[in-house]
Amino acid sequence: MYLYKTIPIKNVFYMLSYISNLRFDATIQGDFTKSDKTLFELYIDLFCNELKQLVQSGLYKDYINYDDVIYTVRGHIEMSETARLKSQGSNAVACNFDEFITDSSFNSIVKSVIELLLFRSGKLVTLNQKKKLHLWGCYFGDISSLSLQAVDWSSIVYNRQNIRYRMILFLCQLIVECLLFSTDKDEFDLPFINQVLLYNIFEKFVYQYCKAYCKSTYNNVYISHEPMNWCSENLGPLMPRMQPDILIYSDDKALIIDTKFYEQILVSRNSTSKKTYRSSHLYQIFTYIMHYSYNNPHLDTSGLLLYAGTEMESQSEYRLQTHKVCNKSLDVEILDLSVDIPKIIEQLNLMIQRYFS
Repeated sequence: MYLYKTIPIKNVFYMLSYISNLRFDATIQGDFTKSDKTLFELYIDLFCNELKQLVQSGLYKDYINYDDVIYTVRGHIEMSETARLKSQGSNAVACNFDEFITDSSFNSIVKSVIELLLFRSGKLVTLNQKKKLHLWGCYFGDISSLSLQAVDWSSIVYNRQNIRYRMILFLCQLIVECLLFSTDKDEFDLPFINQVLLYNIFEKFVYQYCKAYCKSTYNNVYISHEPMNWCSENLGPLMPRMQPDILIYSDDKALIIDTKFYEQILVSRNSTSKKTYRSSHLYQIFTYIMHYSYNNPHLDTSGLLLYAGTEMESQSEYRLQTHKVCNKSLDVEILDLSVDIPKIIEQLNLMIQRYFS
């Protein structure tokens, strides 16, 4: 299967596995280039397989604290509430106790996603997938549901007991973020969702790979994506934050990378005019370069617009364009994502070496 710009689905799954430290290749096998499934359908296939493994290995249990009025003493007795009940002639006891059950937040998220796919996803889920969801979802009958829009995915903490949930919760997040863009349960603009997700995946993949490569290759090269300061002494409260995608720097050099994922890299104003890079992208990276070099005059600052591309685009004369603007390097490069994984890695290595070797 291919996505936008003839990018193989296996490359997308590799990038997903890289940024999340997960292994997708052992979960779904087969020739992706011959698959007619959408990316969203493959998410659900992965989710069904992980759901099966989760149920077969046993659902995660956690201690849940309860305050309840019961007739058998459990845990700690709440004396004030128990005394009030006695004064009313009741033989019940107010207790505070912990119960070791499967009705935890991890299982609640999984159950809520199962219900979302079964009952609120329209025609997006195939009949075979629904059968699998019904088969393995019945083991979540005693677990409560929750509002998926209220889940703070970044605050989920894993330990040795629940680390096996990391994969399925990651897929839960992808599925929920896909469906949240839908305005009609029977209509779903899947290409738009794919493009939004692919842009985020591409940005995070490049950042994580550059971070790992610089750490293993150089002693004094560092990477960050922290906001940069405006070169202003009196910044108003309504000024936006300048947030570059990637900043790589050493003792004497700095490289600002702005990643872009667009179906069309070159655009034209009309059918007769010449195609060029998007002016807003060039203005953005140029602004980053000038502000960062102003605040760090001791560094030789360069900027790079990095587009996700294909073999046809990367073999053109526009694969790597180098420019000098205000005595600063402003380059535009197309990273070919249609090739095998080792060749993608080679392109990224050469990109970093070009500036820091």
